[in-house]
Amino acid sequence: MGTILLHRVGTAEGNTVSAVSLAAPKDARRAYERGMDALKKKKTDDAVKSLEKAVDLYPAYAAAWQELGKLQEGANHPDAARKSFSAAIQADPKFTGPYLELAVMALREKSWQEVSEITERIVKLNPFDYPQAFFFNGVANYNLKHMEAAEKSAAQAEKLDTQHLLPQVNQLLGMLMAHRKDYTGAAAQFRNYLKVAPDGPQAAEVRTQLVEVEKIVAGVAAMNQPDQEK
Repeated sequence: MGTILLHRVGTAEGNTVSAVSLAAPKDARRAYERGMDALKKKKTDDAVKSLEKAVDLYPAYAAAWQELGKLQEGANHPDAARKSFSAAIQADPKFTGPYLELAVMALREKSWQEVSEITERIVKLNPFDYPQAFFFNGVANYNLKHMEAAEKSAAQAEKLDTQHLLPQVNQLLGMLMAHRKDYTGAAAQFRNYLKVAPDGPQAAEVRTQLVEVEKIVAGVAAMNQPDQEK
């Protein structure tokens, strides 16, 4: 049946849906819906215009700000996208989506401190629904040389990722375990990655890492064997 995670209702402060956006007036909602419909039809320019109208009519329309930011980022306008995601957060600080969008942007830019800070906010708002936020936090802390914090976040990401959609978590955990000389644990994590994603983008690198730690494990085992010639 797989793994089932249970948690008490009401412990997550953040929301995957913007409650503030639900209060949008009729005209703003219609503009938002037109924008989303245009987006489905791949009419990007029309979608942008409709979403801009939605936030003009209702500046607290966090969901519309987020969708507008995604379109701006896709059009290679990162500064405009950041402003839209920030506007979404200002309108509804408990809406987690815009934080994640900003974290992804910072991750691409390798702004590790920013990734760490944003993802910490996400997991404080909602510690249950965002394994990718824990993973991003682990990557950021790994690059910041905060190894203990990185492993803690990566382990939580692995726990929450019950569908195994983030095999990169296993690679990260393997690297962290190898760093603290737990080579047996590292090998197990690298094998887990290859089991889930044998043709994944990091598969060749993980195979090399697995060979390296297996050599160390074999060497340690050989050193610990009793001398057969006595």
